[in-house]
Formats: sequence, structure tokens, C-alpha cells
Amino acid sequence: LFNNSNETISLSTSKLIRAAADNSSEYVYDFGTDESTADDDVTIPAYGFIIITRGATRAEFDSDQGTTLNVAVKFNGGNTNLFFGSTSRRWRLMTGGTSNTDDGTLIDDTSAVLSGSRDYQNIFTDTFVSDSDANGTPGALEYLVYNGGAWVNTTAMDGTTAAKDAYIYDDYTVFANAAANNIGVNTGKTLTVNSSIGLDVDGNLTVNGNMSINSGGSLIVSGTSTGNVTYNRNLAITNWYLMSSPVAGETYDDAYVTANSIASGTGDNRGIALYTPSDDSWDYMQSGETATFAAGNGYSVKRSATGDISFTGTLNVADVGVTLSNAGNRFNLLGNPYTSHIASATFLTNEAAVSETQTLWVWNQATGASGAYEVKTISDAMVIAPAQGFFVKANAAGGTFNFAESNQASTGGTFQRTENRPEIYLTISNQTDAREAKIYYIENMTTGFDVGYEGELFNGVSNPLAIYTHLVADSEGKNYQVQSLPTNNYENMIVPVGVNATSGSAITINASTNNLPEGVNIYLEDKQDNSFTLLNADTNFNSTLENDLSGIGRFYLHTTSESLSTAALGIDSNISIYKSSSDNIRIVGVQNGTANVQMYNMLGKEVLKTSFEGNGVNDIKLINIPTGVYILKIALENGTINKKIIIQ
Repeated sequence: LFNNSNETISLSTSKLIRAAADNSSEYVYDFGTDESTADDDVTIPAYGFIIITRGATRAEFDSDQGTTLNVAVKFNGGNTNLFFGSTSRRWRLMTGGTSNTDDGTLIDDTSAVLSGSRDYQNIFTDTFVSDSDANGTPGALEYLVYNGGAWVNTTAMDGTTAAKDAYIYDDYTVFANAAANNIGVNTGKTLTVNSSIGLDVDGNLTVNGNMSINSGGSLIVSGTSTGNVTYNRNLAITNWYLMSSPVAGETYDDAYVTANSIASGTGDNRGIALYTPSDDSWDYMQSGETATFAAGNGYSVKRSATGDISFTGTLNVADVGVTLSNAGNRFNLLGNPYTSHIASATFLTNEAAVSETQTLWVWNQATGASGAYEVKTISDAMVIAPAQGFFVKANAAGGTFNFAESNQASTGGTFQRTENRPEIYLTISNQTDAREAKIYYIENMTTGFDVGYEGELFNGVSNPLAIYTHLVADSEGKNYQVQSLPTNNYENMIVPVGVNATSGSAITINASTNNLPEGVNIYLEDKQDNSFTLLNADTNFNSTLENDLSGIGRFYLHTTSESLSTAALGIDSNISIYKSSSDNIRIVGVQNGTANVQMYNMLGKEVLKTSFEGNGVNDIKLINIPTGVYILKIALENGTINKKIIIQ
């Protein structure tokens, strides 16, 4: 008899009825009364089974079956009336009623007569003595049981057992990717998912004991989940991390601070902080404070020593919505609410509440001396790990960001980019820290803004050291940490490079590449020094700054198979013209000399005339200029540039 519930069942008020083929009662066997052996057992553990024999002892059963019955398996030595006989019979399991009487509540019965062939199943060899599975009694062991340090029937839960139920009666650790239909964990026992291992539950999870997931492990439950699960995320260094709770209901208070070695700061500040979008500030937990980690929200967390941060609570098994703030710079700190990985490309593409740039930002501990924010675009196809936090930028109206329960995966590998695209990585260092910008070359991209493929520098914090680029065409003055360009026309795409660095610092700029076409070289143009530096494995750009740098205008990146000199460049090769606001035009790249500026409407009428002395970045105010399309003409000492400008 099998108990498919999560509670121990007592058979002390139950009975087994032997019935004839016409379903009339032939014999009533009362549990707790009619056993033939003294060591009778009339309980069935949760998700367990009891074996009832025709008067045999446990020792006789072991001898007959050629095995040793596990001590955890309940055994009942019945009596000689428990038999099939030579005619067809059926069985009924009843509870309640009167002793030795065919009455009470029907629990289960055989659906048809069992014939006279004495069919039964050997649950240890998983074979039938005769006839079919449907006619077997007490029936096949249709689920997986871990007990006594081993799997019953030696059939273990693994990647092929998604249709099987699995019940854990002893401490067990999953060391390889596995799947099951329903999983139950018995009281007092612990099921552990090891690091980097995925466990998929296609049905329901019931945790009466304990369940934990080690850092990097994954658990997906498609049905319901009952009981608490603990997720442990390892923090390898004592820097700040962006994190989230992958379970619901975990609170943080002084006890949590102590248990997880959370760092202490100035005064009563503790190393758990919420981000405030309205003023780009951090709201630190205070000593004595009690709060609950909100599902889908991100937190900045810092330990006083390396080790695990633990989150204990119930699983989020439905979609999770988070309201995005459109205050301030509109940056919102979110976090993965699931004990599994989620694909960023999916929600960046589908979530309308995210800004039109369709990018996110993570904190990369490997950048520089103490980490830095790093932008991720759709083309990066980043997979967000359990307990990982990240920033998104809300659109102008705000809205609700939805974490879809369906966007879960056991591992991150299936979502990683596999294409071999050309890439350039620009790195600036000042001897103590380093920052990076990236240029991707992708088919069907343009030299302007491509939604989801250009990633702005994170400006929710100050960036005293930074390197970034502006769009090659139709620049709006935005600083991009990632820019995507087409996979052809390398020679004619000159990329404006921006640098933030302080006066007196010695900076180094170098470049590394992946899959760049053979023969294409990378040059960094310095307009201040009127020089070109070849950036490769052996050479880089070095300079000790006499003034603070902030913005573009001095440096430009060239990709070419030719050797470069300033004489080889056209007048407009590295001058950027764009609107920095509705009433201002910015001209970047004119380092010196006088520039005469005229602007004409589409009828050829002059609407503006002015001049400036070049200093790298020059602004022209637009006063009382109506909306429309205009031509901007800039006359320099060595040529003339014409640029179409749209005033909106």
C-alpha cells in the first residue's frame, strides 16, 4: 500500500477487504488486530509504503525475495486469509466502521478482478511474476525514494526522471543536473542543490524538512511550492555587491546582520542599502531596523568578511511585478526574484516600462581596483544569476517591470552569445584604477542609434575616471560604454572617444580585440598633440594630464589598414555637431583657430550668424529659432563643413 500524501497515515482504524469477482465480501482483515506476527506495523510514512504479506515474517520475506528489506520500509505480517485463491478476486481498502464488518469509508480498490494467476509485483526487481502492470498488487513503485543513504531500487533522480515523483527521507545533495515531477522532503531531512547544478521540478515541491541551494545552483518549480528554501550566495571579496532575494519573506534586522556578517558603516549604518532614484542616493539599513526584502527589488550588500549571504523563504512561482520610478535620472535597482537564471535579452525586449535604450547595468567586481558599473545590451545576451541585482532605466512615464516566471533557466549557458562578432575593448587606467568601453561590429547595425545595441555609461553615480564613445553619426551628446557599428566600411567610421580623468594623473589607453578582420589596425588620434598612436599588443597611448578631461573632442578612434597621419584626414573626419539641448548646438573637435558659423532655413534664408575660437568643445545658443530643418555651415581655416540640423 502506498501513501502519496505528505503526512504519516495510521491504519489502526482501517481494514482490507478480500472480495469475490462480484464484489461481495469474503474476508475482512483489520489492521492492528489480525496480524500473524508480533512485530506488526500499522503506519505508512509520508510518501512511503507498507508491505503486507500472507503471514510471513520479515526474515521469511527477505529469504523468499533474496534481498534485505530496508528497516525504513514498514512491514506487516498478515495472515493466511490474505490470498488470491484459484478464482478471480478484488481488494478494497476501507477506514472506520465496525471490526470484522465490510463497512466504513472506501479509500481505494482494485478497478477489476485480478484473475486467478496470482499476479504480483516484485518491487525490488521491478518485474511481475505474471500478467500485466495494471493487474499487479500491491502495484509498481512509481516514484523515486531516497532513504537510508541510497535510492530504493537503485533508481536515482537525474536528468531522465522528469516524469517521476521523488521523495527524500534522508539528507541528500544533488551533484548533477536533475529533474522530477513532484518532490517531497521529509521532516528533519535536508535536500541540497550543489553549486552550478540545476534541479527542475515540473510539478509541485513540498518541503516538510529543509532545502538549500548553494551559490550558483538553480531550482525551478513549475507548480506550487510549500515550505521554506534557503539560497546561499557566496561573496568572494568584501566589496559592495548588487543583490536581491530569490525567495519571498526573508527579513533583515540585527540578527540577520550578525548571522550574515553584514558590514557596519558610519554611525548606525549597516551594509544593506536601497537605491533612491529621485536623487541617486543610497538609503542604508540602520541598527535596530527591521524590514523585508521586496521581491524583484535590488539591494547593495557588503559583508565584513568573505562568505555567504543567505536568503530563506518561500519560492516565487508566479510572475513578479515591480513599479519603476521615473524620478530623477530614472535609474531603478532591480534583482532576480527566482532561484534560477533569467535571460536579460528577453525582458529588455519585452518590457515597455524600460527606457527605449533597452539596456541594463551590473556591478562588475573584476573591473579596476574595486569594481565598476558595466552596461549590458541586448546583444550581450547576459543571463542574470539567482540573487543578482542590476539597474535599469525607466521610460519617461515609468510603469511596471514584469519578471515573467516563464523566463527561467536552470543554467546560464543556453543563453550565452555564440556568434564570433568583431569587438574592440578600450581600457583607460590611471595606475590605481581602470575603466572600459566596448565597440561591437554587428550585421545590420547603423552608425547611429540602434535600439538595444547601444549602452550608455551609467550616470547614476559620478565617474571621475571613465572612457566612452559618442555615436559615429547623429550624435546627441550621450556617453556610450557600448556602441554597435556595421560590419563593413571600417575605414570610414571614425569614433569620437570621451575621457574623464583628473589633472596630474598619468593615464594609459590601450585596446584589445576579438575577431577583428585581418589587417585592420586601430589608431587613437590625439587632436591636442596632433598625433596618432597605434594601439596593439605592444603599444598604447600614455599621457600625464595638465588639465582635467571630461568629454569628447580630444580623442578619436580610427580603424584602417593604412598608416595614418593628420594630413590624410578630411576636414570633417573628426568633428561632431549635435544638439545638446533644445536651444544649444554643440560643436566638438575644433581645437583652435576661428570658426565662422551660419545657419540657413530650407528656403536659403540666413537665420543665424556667429563665430567662435576653437577650444575642443564649443556651444552655440539658438535664440528664437523656429522649429524646422536647417543647414549649419561652419567655415574653418582649412575647409568648410555643412550639417543638417532639426530643431524641434
